[in-house]
Amino acid sequence: MPQAQMKESYVGVTVSCSHCKQEQVVHLRDRGGFWSTAHQRIECLKCKQVFEVKLPDAIVAGPFFPW
Repeated sequence: MPQAQMKESYVGVTVSCSHCKQEQVVHLRDRGGFWSTAHQRIECLKCKQVFEVKLPDAIVAGPFFPW
């Protein structure tokens, strides 16, 4: 019998590019509770520059333009 696959829940977080200030949304794993923050690198959708963000969990998707 195939095992049911659980959907991983996420939280959308808005971040701004440190170069062009374009707001973008990334999805973080939603584990709840308190986790230590980690520096992660994102490539801006607008200017294509890489910038660093400090977020409380791993990015699982994105960035996306905020619509």
